[in-house]
Amino acid sequence: MLFFPTELAEEFAGGNGFNGKPVLQVSYQFTTNNNVGLEGRTPIYDILRGRYDDHFRQLAQDIKAYSKPVLFRLNNEMNTDWTSYCGMVSLLDPELYIASWRRMYDIFREEGVDNTIWIFNPMAKSCPYSRWGDSLCYVPGSDYVQVLGLTYYEFGNGDLVSFPDLYKELYAMNEPYFRDWPMIVGEFACGAGGDSQGLALGRNKENRIQWIKAVSYTHLTLPTIYSV
Repeated sequence: MLFFPTELAEEFAGGNGFNGKPVLQVSYQFTTNNNVGLEGRTPIYDILRGRYDDHFRQLAQDIKAYSKPVLFRLNNEMNTDWTSYCGMVSLLDPELYIASWRRMYDIFREEGVDNTIWIFNPMAKSCPYSRWGDSLCYVPGSDYVQVLGLTYYEFGNGDLVSFPDLYKELYAMNEPYFRDWPMIVGEFACGAGGDSQGLALGRNKENRIQWIKAVSYTHLTLPTIYSV
């Protein structure tokens, strides 16, 4: 069983912040089905029972042996209805998400892993919105997270909103609660759009191309926002 792709990490990343190579970001999710066809199933309960502790320990040991910094983005987009660790499949109870996060974090701590930078990365807007589904309900706590991840998509369903405008809005949403945290752009994209049935994929193609190209020339002047 592959726990950590050390050879690939060395080949395509291998950065330590000083050697000119990219620093590795890993997105790790608690899922047995890649978040497809949830059908009310989640591995969170087995994780809380300790079923995956040995797996987490091996992963922790492998990451420790890698020795370079790892930006570790755990269970992103939890404030949605399409991930296998979202509230929709865990009794509408964000505390279960927090408990599973802390269990894994504590195992890494017990294994002496000191090269992971843990990223808490919700979607920009909770979907569907509810009091229990708000992203703030899922924060594992400042002792268990080092960085806030930011994810905002332009879905291509109308006039396209620029990358700077999306992320300035997202920064303003989070700044009152995370003003002392470093922030990182976890992922972004410009979607194809389509009608209400999801048809007509590929519309606005040229506009989307220009949107993506413009990101390359974007310089956000926000004091605590970083991009990989």
